[in-house]
Amino acid sequence: MTTPPYSVVFAGDELSSRLQSVLPGFVVRVANRSQLESAALRASVVFVGADRVDQLIGGPIDIPIVAIVDCEPSDTFANTIGTLASCPSVCHILTASLLFSPRAHTHLAALLERFVAGPDHLLIGGRGVARVALLASSEKRSARLARMDEFFSKHNVSERTVSTILDVSEELVMNALYDAPSESGYFSRPRQRLENVELPVELACEICYGVEDEMVFVRVRDHFGSLSRARLIEVLARCNSQSVALDESRGGAGLGLWRVFSAASMISITVTQERLTDVVVGIATTKQGRGYAKQLQALHLFFGPQSEDYEMLSITSDDDDYALSNHGVLDESVTLVCVA
Repeated sequence: MTTPPYSVVFAGDELSSRLQSVLPGFVVRVANRSQLESAALRASVVFVGADRVDQLIGGPIDIPIVAIVDCEPSDTFANTIGTLASCPSVCHILTASLLFSPRAHTHLAALLERFVAGPDHLLIGGRGVARVALLASSEKRSARLARMDEFFSKHNVSERTVSTILDVSEELVMNALYDAPSESGYFSRPRQRLENVELPVELACEICYGVEDEMVFVRVRDHFGSLSRARLIEVLARCNSQSVALDESRGGAGLGLWRVFSAASMISITVTQERLTDVVVGIATTKQGRGYAKQLQALHLFFGPQSEDYEMLSITSDDDDYALSNHGVLDESVTLVCVA
């Protein structure tokens, strides 16, 4: 187990006190930009209230910055997008409601561990069940979604939540099979989503899905790494505006991405240029019958250089899926723990 990072908190009294109570490791509070710059020299991460993000503009802080959005649930999405767009150094958003939820300590511990352990550490705990598979052909996605339906129904997930996670999964898979290879130049021309596409197994997308405590999740990885932070924020900001037009330049993926974000409780996106795009979407459920409990609580963006190295799942066929135990995909790379 790695040592939790030394965290700096730059926020109002209530948020600062709460962060100190739920963050692992050593925490120091600062009152202004000057103190923040000094403390950041020794820290691994900064937590800042969204109302103070403007004070970060104008000088580099070369450690992860996590902004805390404190607003009405109906305003969370717009404020999240606005915060990301206003300050390029902010790549992580938490809501104040998450800090006061039962998942606060678990999520923050996983986030800090991610900063230390690297991209193969998921922002999901270790008390769940999951399955993982490769998908290389668009014609096989219906069969995969049917298997996912059976899996979640078997684990007593409500029909509404299953429908939502399947919609999210299909959009992520379509992005991985159509948009990612087109934008990376692998396809000589953009492919329409009614066309069949077939990738070689070594370029197949990897889909993992499971249930962990009161969260259902799906994770989709591709080999192309074509998504940029600027493009992501542009799409979300445009879709959040009053006039939303279909994004024909990406086969309609703009609105699809918007629907993914609108459905999620937690999102983590990792991109290594020209090599990997990894999207994890979690949807919180209620205790009573695993009903749908939608509210965006966390968004994490990890955009890295091309030089970083990742391995995809070591399966030689996309004809079957693999079970992952509660000590597998939920806290380690799926490339290390798949079992037949």
